[in-house]
Amino acid sequence: MVSRDFPGAHTRVLVDTAVWIYHFEHHARFGSAAGKVIESLEAGRFRGVASELTLLELTVRPLQLGRQDVADEYELLLSHFPNLELAPVTRDILLLAAGLRARHRLRTPDAIQLATAIQSGATLAITNDDAWRTLPVIETLILTDLIE
Repeated sequence: MVSRDFPGAHTRVLVDTAVWIYHFEHHARFGSAAGKVIESLEAGRFRGVASELTLLELTVRPLQLGRQDVADEYELLLSHFPNLELAPVTRDILLLAAGLRARHRLRTPDAIQLATAIQSGATLAITNDDAWRTLPVIETLILTDLIE
């Protein structure tokens, strides 16, 4: 079981948007595993990185529900979360993402997230997208791996 040694030797980890969503929504199946990741990040067991794209992905649903207060809270939280770098979407990241998308047929958001990981020196990506496991660009941990 991966959970005992998480994050292992990884000191820089991409935290994909799904992890934040499952944590914030207290998802029945994945909320606990997402919570382990977020708590480990907060405690400094690793340095996290998330793309600014995560802000877009996190705030859409609250905005659809007319909850600007929740969207603002998510932005504030991610901007000041301990041990987390919120990486800007730069030209270099977009160009790297284009190459990843072309080679691996990724969706644009996934390509941007993975390019952010690579550009920031992350050696592990935590997501709930099982398709990332097949990519040779970074080691991937799926939330299912953390469910006990």
